[in-house]
Amino acid sequence: LRFPQKLWKMLESSRFLSIWWSEGGKCVAINKDLFEKEVLGRAGPQRLFDTQKMKSFMRQLNVYGFTETKRDDQRSASLPEFLAEEAAVSAHSQV
Repeated sequence: LRFPQKLWKMLESSRFLSIWWSEGGKCVAINKDLFEKEVLGRAGPQRLFDTQKMKSFMRQLNVYGFTETKRDDQRSASLPEFLAEEAAVSAHSQV
């Protein structure tokens, strides 16, 4: 799967506590410390993304048009078109 599809499935899954929809589903919120352990720290077949560094993950979000806003220990990224583009991805698929 491509980055946007992986991100969409992760956000729609209840398996991840470190990343979620915020502001009524218009933004992606990330608990940086937990995300680094829960998602980026995975290895082998459990690995979800090609990177293990938060900076690289945020750069990938930027490539797809997300912008970053910082709030305390969380990061948030938003892209209005993301919801429309990824609506076709099955919410029933597992990450």
